[in-house]
Formats: sequence, structure tokens, C-alpha cells
Amino acid sequence: MGIQSRIQNLSRRDFLRLATIAGGSALLAACQQAPAPAPKPAESKPVEAAKPAAPAATTAPAAPAAAPAKPAEAAGAAPKKGGTLNYAEAADFTHFSPWSVTPPNQGIYNQVFNRLIWKDGTGKEHADIAESWEMAKDSLSFRVKMKQGVQWHDGKEHVAEDYVTMFGYTKDENLLKDPAVKKHQGLVGPVKEVKAVDKYTVDFIFGTPVPFITELLDYWYAVRIDDLSDPAMTKKPPVGTGPFKLSEWQPNQFARLPRNPNYFVKDQPAIDEMVFKRLEKAETLIPNLQSGGVDGIQVTSAADVAALKDNPNVTLEINENTGSIFDMLVNVGKPPLDKKEVRQALAYSLNRVEMAKTAFFGVSKPISSPFYNPNSMAYREDLVNYYAFDPDKAGKMLEAAGAKGLELSGVVTPRWPQMKLFMLIWQSDLAKIGVKLNVQEVEIAKYYEYGADPKMLGIDVIPWLNARTTRDPAILFNTQANFRGNERNIFGYRSADLEKLIADGAVEPDPAKRKQIYQKANEVMVTDANLIYVATDPRIWAFTKPVKNIYYDLSGNMNLSGAYLDK
Repeated sequence: MGIQSRIQNLSRRDFLRLATIAGGSALLAACQQAPAPAPKPAESKPVEAAKPAAPAATTAPAAPAAAPAKPAEAAGAAPKKGGTLNYAEAADFTHFSPWSVTPPNQGIYNQVFNRLIWKDGTGKEHADIAESWEMAKDSLSFRVKMKQGVQWHDGKEHVAEDYVTMFGYTKDENLLKDPAVKKHQGLVGPVKEVKAVDKYTVDFIFGTPVPFITELLDYWYAVRIDDLSDPAMTKKPPVGTGPFKLSEWQPNQFARLPRNPNYFVKDQPAIDEMVFKRLEKAETLIPNLQSGGVDGIQVTSAADVAALKDNPNVTLEINENTGSIFDMLVNVGKPPLDKKEVRQALAYSLNRVEMAKTAFFGVSKPISSPFYNPNSMAYREDLVNYYAFDPDKAGKMLEAAGAKGLELSGVVTPRWPQMKLFMLIWQSDLAKIGVKLNVQEVEIAKYYEYGADPKMLGIDVIPWLNARTTRDPAILFNTQANFRGNERNIFGYRSADLEKLIADGAVEPDPAKRKQIYQKANEVMVTDANLIYVATDPRIWAFTKPVKNIYYDLSGNMNLSGAYLDK
């Protein structure tokens, strides 16, 4: 369904109406070059959790090296015990494995599963199942000593050999047919071998230094695929080690998670049970929150943020941990967009401040660099807003590059209404410097066709979503192919300088040197402008005031292990 949209034909009333329905952060950025539509929920009957076996005998843990505590542990609060926390989203689970890293499944990850090490929103490392960890002097292996007595939900002890088994999943040709296992294989590719040194010590072995190993482990949730024909874990309850256990799933209705009485963190979880409710329509989320039907929601529209901020009974979390951003793919193989100066001129013609205010309702931040977060190793303050809005400069640069009177085409999709909003603002500003931008709206399947084609089916620019910009840059460059300057970038952008920096940074063990390398890579990306960065794409949660002590990890996922209800 294609519509040619010209802002001069769009009334102020229509623009505001479109803005009102614009979704904010309902969907996470895809972690691959061309995101695929979410699969339909698997048909499944409700599942009942197996009764746990008798706990395995354990020995007293050895004295651990100092390791950071979880925020919940360090807070010193005295949480109230008991109660049910009702949380709602507008889509059902499609895959229970935390290796899938896909919406709308992520809300359950930290509730059912654990990692050896996890990172908070600042990138700081924290112990989870790990007791202590250390990189070898030659940087070719990483040793983790685990807590003793950690149990899987069925009572079986969690031991070092489990990581050997999990690594084996990524070598199993049948399991690799599952997208979650395949994705995990790509993430842990730098790990060449996993060894159980003893019952509670595991070594991760590399061929070359992997200075970002803790980032990989932050993704590496402990999973068991007991039924090799069901890696999605939709036929039986997934078995984890987390604070809650999945006991029942009624597809498209709810999932019930009682507390894990054998959880290895003292006094956690505080609440007796949490229930994930699945509402058919996103517009019913806020009414359910305001009426007390649910205690928390993920907000699907940035347009709702202002009203929620004014609600004294609601606590709002606008979270950019995941590093999701809106940018624009540029058809660099199509003249005159093959000229860097033309792309730079277009970057100067974007009024990002107005876009953030109007198209994103003041929730998102305007950015000219993907590394906008000061915690990023690649962060440079001078690059965050490098392309300040300057239409006069943009016009002069286009004229100097022989691109005066340029006509451009772009596509948007109703799935992300804010894309159309900021493209219409851009269209209006470009018209003032003699550039015509035609914006075509297409359905999501067609939109993905444009984004998957090396020549973009002839289109010049496509608003896009990328994620993981707050991650170690090695993770980002390994997962976001359109950021690359080699053959992995299907749109033809090539940069030997960028690729050398990426390769050097991935194996450099010295943090200070890595920082310099990635800051230079940031400069190359911004000034080459093969992607034009627009704004951040935060995830937004709202909880009623009685819900306390929720924290969020570097993937932007909530953790309710220490949450309690103050009522």
C-alpha cells in the first residue's frame, strides 16, 4: 500500500492526529541487518511445572574474591514479603529461550534465567552465578569460579559442566536450525572452547584475545534444552535458575510465575508470584494500569509519556540501556549519494532537535553519532551533535558537490509512525533549500524488502532501527552489519580504515588503547555519513507507586528478583 506523502498537503490537524498515534518504543531494534517480522505465537496448551527434585547436597563455598553486588542487594531496603505482581504487554511470547533476544519475549528473561555475570545500564559488571572471574595473563582464556549450591528449577545442581553442554548446543546442526541457538552461536563465536576445570570452575578459551568477554557472558543466560525437538521451550516449562519459575502459560492470555523457593540469593524474590498478562490491544495497557488492573506495563507510545509523568500514582522509567537508535540507511551506490559531501550535507539538513520534540514527544534524544552514551568506549562528546541543523550550510555543500536541485525518495511503514513524522519534518526543511523528498508509506513486509535489497529497490533513504550501541563496540560491529565497511554491508559502503579499526579494537587488551581505536572508528562513521543518525529509541515502563526496587540491565531488560509491593 503505497502513498506519496507531501507535507505541504498535510494539514496541521492531520499532522497532530498522526503524532497522537505515533508509537514510541514498543519494539526493540532488530539485532540483524534486516529484521524479520515476529513469528506468530506457537500453539501450545497450558504447561504445568514439574515438581522439583530433592536439592543436591552442596559443600560450603570457598572464600570468594570481591565481586560487585546486585543493586537490590546493595540497597539496604527491607522489602515487604508476599503478594502478586501483575505485569502486562500487548503481545504474547513466541520463544522462551533468552538466547532469542527478541520482543516480546525479553520481559521474562531475568525472571526465569541467570547469567554468570551481568552488566547494569552503565556497563558495570556484577556477579550473578559467578563468585569471581579473571582473565589469563596472555588474554587467551577467562576463568570463572561459580557459586556453589545454585539449583535449576527442577532441583538439579547447576555446575561448570553445564556450560560445556550449552556451548555444545551451538555445534549441534539440528539445534542450529533454531534462530535463538543460531544467534547465540554468532555471539559466542570468539569462544573456541569451554572447559570445566572442576565442578564449580569454568574456562572460556579463545584463539585470539577477547577483551569483551564479559559482554558475551552478559548475553549468555544459563539454559537447558532438555527436549532437543523444542529449543523454543514452548511445549514444557523452560528450566532456569532464576527467581521465578514458569508454571503455566495460557497463550494470548497470561503466564504465571511463582517464586522459586530455592533461589540462591538470600531473601529473594520478595513477591510470591508474578503474572504476565497479554492484552489484545496496546491502547488498553494504560487504562488497565490506571484502573489498578495491572501493576506495570511497557508503554507502547511516546505520546502517552507526558500524561503518565503527571500521574502521581505512577513511576515512569525511560530507559536507553539497550542503545536502540533511529538512523537512516543511505543508498551509497546511487549517485550523487556516492559522494561523502552530499551525505554530509543531508546530515546537516536534519532538524533533529525539532524531530525529537515533535516526532518523538521529547522522549528521545537527538543524535549525530551512534555512540551517544558517555559510558561507551567509543563516545566522543564532539561527535554526539556533530551535525547541528544548518540548512544554509547544507544547501551550499550540495551546490558545491553538483547536487543542487536534488530529488530524493524514501519509504516508511505504519509500524513505526514516528518515522513518518520525522521524515515529514525533514521533507519540509529540504524543500526550503531546493531539495524534493518524496515519502512513500508501505506495509511492513514491503518495508523489509526495501531494507534487505542491496540497492534498496531504487529508494534513496530508509529510516531504520539499530541496537546495541551502548554495548562494547566489538559486540555492535559483530551484530549490526550495516555499520560495517566490508562485504557484510550489503549496501556497498566500503572503508578499509574503519575495518582495520574494528579488527584492531576487537583484540586489543589494553582498555586505554581500545578506547582510542573505537573513538577513531566513531569519527570515521560520523564523517563518512553512510548512515545518518537521528534519535535514540528508549524503552519505556510504567509501574504503580507500590511497586519498588526494579532494576534494569544493559540489554534494557527489567529484573524483578528484588522487587516488592509496598502496600
